[in-house]
Amino acid sequence: MLQTLSIPAFQYAIIALLALFSAVVASTAIRLILHTKLVLLFADTPNHRKVHSAPIPRVGGIAMVLAMLVTTLLWHALTRLLGAEPIPKELFHAILAAVTVLGGLGLLDDSKSINVQVRHKLSVVIILALITVFIFDVHPGAISVFNLFVIPEPVGKIIAVLWIVGLINAYNLVDGLDGFAGTISTLSLLGVVAVSVLTGCSATAVLGVFAVGAVIGFMIYNAPPAKVFMGDTGSCFLGYMVALLTIRAAFLMGESGRVLAIMPLLAGLPILEVAVTILRRYFSANMRGAAAGHSLLSFSGTKQVLKYIVTADSRHLHHRYLHRGFSHLEACILAGVLTVIITAGAVCVTIAPLSYLPWIAAYLTIPVAVTLYKLGVFEQVERLIRRQPVKLNQKLRIRTDANIGADEKAKRLFYADLITQGALALPVLTLMAYLLIS
Repeated sequence: MLQTLSIPAFQYAIIALLALFSAVVASTAIRLILHTKLVLLFADTPNHRKVHSAPIPRVGGIAMVLAMLVTTLLWHALTRLLGAEPIPKELFHAILAAVTVLGGLGLLDDSKSINVQVRHKLSVVIILALITVFIFDVHPGAISVFNLFVIPEPVGKIIAVLWIVGLINAYNLVDGLDGFAGTISTLSLLGVVAVSVLTGCSATAVLGVFAVGAVIGFMIYNAPPAKVFMGDTGSCFLGYMVALLTIRAAFLMGESGRVLAIMPLLAGLPILEVAVTILRRYFSANMRGAAAGHSLLSFSGTKQVLKYIVTADSRHLHHRYLHRGFSHLEACILAGVLTVIITAGAVCVTIAPLSYLPWIAAYLTIPVAVTLYKLGVFEQVERLIRRQPVKLNQKLRIRTDANIGADEKAKRLFYADLITQGALALPVLTLMAYLLIS
């Protein structure tokens, strides 16, 4: 299955320079925008759900989309001159479509003057996913499930549509703290690059490197304390890029039997956020419906549950990091370590014998379960299942930047969690190193 890339050294150098150029384009674009009146149009005003205390412009996504577009076009033009493998036309067209659709939608939604409703945004995302899969033909093909049976291509296309829509919304959910979504997406994209290199998918690896460069350029201004946010433009585009690249990698690995394990691992924390959010909101809606005398089996009960599931709140995983007393930076570090564990697991699944997969999957549940336990997710879901009241607004209060992580107890808690995560990461990283060497 493994067909590692055989690219001349000078092409590696050019790819690295273009990744650096992507970072420069993103950071320069942000710097220029910050000196214009656009910051007033795209200012994100604080409210009860948000953790910043002053208006901050949501222009980072514009810069990332621009950087990705410029570097993709440059590489597309250079491939003929360098004799390099060109970007497959389906990927090239998909990126251009995403730049146009998600860039335009994000600009409207991030501006203060226009309010795009959730159903309209979801409709556009679904249409883009359908175009990507059924018109541009980006899909995983027939998928072998651990060499036990094969999911036919038509079903694989449906999975691809759901994957794109799901990841776009997942990245939108995790974009809530300074540097949080940028940290997670950078590490996930690096995981995509690593898996693509190991499977010989040069186009996916190159595009992933360019995307990493764009995010790093943005992170210069988004690292805590943030000067800009990525906004919906950035979160939707990053979600789409991770979905697109993982689908392309899955297409080349469809017969390996590992696709359904690798794709969620490469997506990482955003997938976990979606699962926890849906589960939490479902049981909370169930409890509210029972209190109001509604049956979930009725049309009105089902409608209320669906409405509650898509209703925004301030109880996501990144909010829970703040509740434990951590600063934005500390939350990013802990989430980053967990993402490293998960993406390293994806690399292990890529190169390990199939017989290793159940053991790798079983081990990866440990750091995930430990994190969810420490963040109080299990306790809250258990109380909701038992229909016991949970005073979420008090338990998950949002602290201001002035007092986050200020006391020594919070510092000790952070270092304890970091040491725990580091210890849990060691076996996965050791296995990955062993498999790569052998």
